[in-house]
Amino acid sequence: MKPINISHFDFVSKDTEDAEDCPGAAWGIHERGAFRDTFLPILHSVHRGPTHYSAGWEESVPQLVSSAVSSLTEKMKHELHLTLLQITINQLEKKIHRLESIQTKIVPIDSFAPEPYLLSRPIYVALHSIEGGFNAGWFDANIHSSGENEEEAASNLKSLILDFFDILTGESPSKLGPEPTRQLAVLTDYIRKRQ
Repeated sequence: MKPINISHFDFVSKDTEDAEDCPGAAWGIHERGAFRDTFLPILHSVHRGPTHYSAGWEESVPQLVSSAVSSLTEKMKHELHLTLLQITINQLEKKIHRLESIQTKIVPIDSFAPEPYLLSRPIYVALHSIEGGFNAGWFDANIHSSGENEEEAASNLKSLILDFFDILTGESPSKLGPEPTRQLAVLTDYIRKRQ
């Protein structure tokens, strides 16, 4: 049998007609097979020796293929690990950016002027950014509002606080549920209407 050129990767001597004489026939290795398409580049990269082989070369093929598959598997595991790390880093960066963007400011409401309401002491409200604007909240009274910017959110909250005050003080206490009763107690502790 003539030496076999691995660049063709059919493992069949070009002068051999009998498939049984082909040392690679036991593995079904052919020039146009899936095996060739998958492993030929790997075999070329692993093997740096001469391109012609003598009889008995087929004994080393299983070990060579096993080594190539093992190397490829480890490389894929490594690439997957790096991909997962990158995804995790990207998610952490997004969370950090979100936390930075929603930093809360505490600002006082000192007056409702020109509206005829007086404050016994400042109301401290929380302002933080949200998607598309800002949120302002008075947590003690459980009253919240929003706006396109901090000033608008705070102004809307002030108006809403007075609306709550007027509605709740205009109702009979016996008609109020537990949460409105609690809100009314907080509101009247801070606000009174000017006589």
